[in-house]
Amino acid sequence: MSNYVYCVTRASHPLPLEGAVGVGEHAPALRLVREQDLVAVVSDAPENLRAKRRDLVKHDAVIGRAYAAGTVLPMRFGMIAPDDEAVRTELRSGARRYGELLSRIDGHVELNVKGVYAEEALLRDVLLQNDQLRVRNQALRAAGGGGHQDRVAFGEQVAATVAERSARDAGQVIARLQPHAAQVRRGPPVDGCFVNVSFLVASGARPDFDGALSRLRRELPGYASVGLYGPLPPYSFVGNEAEK
Repeated sequence: MSNYVYCVTRASHPLPLEGAVGVGEHAPALRLVREQDLVAVVSDAPENLRAKRRDLVKHDAVIGRAYAAGTVLPMRFGMIAPDDEAVRTELRSGARRYGELLSRIDGHVELNVKGVYAEEALLRDVLLQNDQLRVRNQALRAAGGGGHQDRVAFGEQVAATVAERSARDAGQVIARLQPHAAQVRRGPPVDGCFVNVSFLVASGARPDFDGALSRLRRELPGYASVGLYGPLPPYSFVGNEAEK
């Protein structure tokens, strides 16, 4: 049977996983596959695996328990290996890379920051600050909404202005917080967010990061707010995509 892989860590990790179960309807037991100085946490992979909430929660719970006791390289949901030997082969061939990654993230946490706009307040400010858009908006109102093409053109101009502000405000978020992080990784676009970015932060740098975040919240325009999510296992920093 194929293996579902949760995380990779050093063989010295205590891995307090008693009572934890794996993903799948039958809650398979967790097992350890060891190779030299590394160990992978696995379970039997369920058939027809889907990203159901139940299994996403189990996946995160296994990694969370391991992460709470020491540094781990968390795998994304759905990582499957053919068998134990395939896992050992991967640990053996990637030993140097895994070791370097574990050393790099040791003593660090992932902090995710998402920025959102209060849309009505944002649009009011866009019209207040842009004379051309304000005049066109007033003309459309006076014309009972205007023609279809006029409305489309106006909407495109507003969208372009909002996109410019989003880029500006996202840049400000990163510029203020990046000095307090070892690495930065932009996340995928999220509906309703002008920025989705993760920071790899050393435990000792957390107070400085939190202070910078507090100052940032005061600096952003009133229609923008940022939320902090974490600390999290460093999902975003186990590959080669980090920006710093």
